Parts: sequence; structure tokens; C-alpha cells
Amino acid sequence: MALIVVLWGIALLSIIATSFLSSSATLYRIARNAIDVAQTDAIGEAAVSRAVLSLLDVPPDRRWRADGTTQMTEFAGLSIRIAIQDELGRIDINHADGVLLARVLRAGGLDEEASAKLADKILDWRDANPARRLNGANAQDYRAAGSAYVPRKGAFQSVDELKLVMGMAPDLYRRIEPALTVYSGSQFFDQRVAPREALLALPGMEAAKVTTMLAARAQERVAPTVPPNIQPNVPFAVAPLAGRAFTIRSEIESPTGVRAREAVVRLTDDPARPFWVLSWKAR
Repeated sequence: MALIVVLWGIALLSIIATSFLSSSATLYRIARNAIDVAQTDAIGEAAVSRAVLSLLDVPPDRRWRADGTTQMTEFAGLSIRIAIQDELGRIDINHADGVLLARVLRAGGLDEEASAKLADKILDWRDANPARRLNGANAQDYRAAGSAYVPRKGAFQSVDELKLVMGMAPDLYRRIEPALTVYSGSQFFDQRVAPREALLALPGMEAAKVTTMLAARAQERVAPTVPPNIQPNVPFAVAPLAGRAFTIRSEIESPTGVRAREAVVRLTDDPARPFWVLSWKAR
């Protein structure tokens, strides 16, 4: 009996020790992951600051491009890929008219009739007027479809909100999302820094022509972001970009894999605080 008790005691202690080791390993992994996330966020913030500094560089040939072109840099011993996208190169879903919205939807794969109908629904979502467009949708239509929500009847707060519009399919959204913004405040978009998806929404534009345009743009030596009239003796060249919004995407290559962060910033004319962060998320 004594031997049995001893053996049972040893077995129990082994179980407790195994459980303790397993719990410790789990806690270590959780802590390690939290450290990795914090480190990635810190490096992502450094990447944003580096990108902003590049936009404000006075010599034109030292400025980074703001048309989504990838730049390589290093920080804290890690390689970082950074891409800057000027939001003026995207189509603002709060300001674009129905014609431009329909064109970007056609570029995303819809036919002419379907794109016109969905454009009406997008306009009805953002329009404060309760009246319904011919092919649009109002609160009554959303309720009739069993929706748990109704149109905002105000400006889109994010591009992601577009997924709530009646008739917006997930695959269509994924195709057109790179062309869209809520930060430019412009009815039009700047073709010089526009991504492929936005360029395809231009009248008469085809994929082959867009490819040619992008290839020609890549050969340009000076980034077309800042007006060329900035004088070299200006100590802090923020003014020409004040109020402009940029998306800065960073991909950090760490021993645990590639981690991506995306920030949307708006530049200011305040040298003490040259930009505001409008959005920050992991991708």
C-alpha cells in the first residue's frame, strides 16, 4: 500500500509539473506575441515618420513617390517596405458624382446597368435627402430586405462602410477598394499618383493603356507629389502639402514573419506637429 501511495504521489506530482510547464509555455508565447506586436507597432510608427520626412524633403529627387511605389529601408536591424499613396490619387466616395462612381464600378466588373443602379444606392447612402433615386435604396428598402441597419444619410466615415450598401458584393468591394478614399475631399482625382484601379475608371481607359501609363510613370525621376515651385531655402516645406492626406503602408520583416501596418495621415502647417494620424490598423 505504501508503494502504491508513493507511486500515485509521484504520478500526481508529474501531472502537476507537466501542467505547470505547459501553462508557463503558453504564458511565454502570449508574452512573446505581445512584445512582437508592440515592437511592430513601434517600428510602424517609425516608418510613418520616415515616410512623412521623405514627403517634406526639399530636393525633389530625394522625395519618395506617393503613388504606391515601394521603398526599402531599415530600422532596428529589420528590413521595412514602405509605400505611400497620395489620397488625391483616389476616388472620394463622399464627393464623386454618380458618373464617376458608375465608372469605377464598371472597372470592377459590373455591366453598365448594374453599375448605374449600385451608384444610385451609394449616392442614397450618403445623401441627407430622404428621397430615393430611381435605382437607389432608402431606409424602407433596407428594412424590407431584412437589414439590421439603414443608410447613414450622411458622409461615409470609412471606405469599409461601403460594404454595407445594398448590392455591394464582397468580391466587387475587394476589386475597387484600392481606388477609393474618404480623405481627399475632391470630386476628381489626380491621375499622376492614381493607382491602377482608379485609372481604369477614366473614360476610354483599358488595362493595356493603364499598364503603359504606369510604366512611363515609374521612369519619371522626380516624384509628382509636391509642386516644383518650392524654393531650396525654405526651412520647412510643409505649406504646399498642408491638409493633404496620405496612406502609408509598412511591411516589417521580422524573425516571426512579415507584419503589415497601415496609417492614414494628414499633413499640417505646424512644424511642431507636422501630421495627424487619421487611421491606424494592422493589415
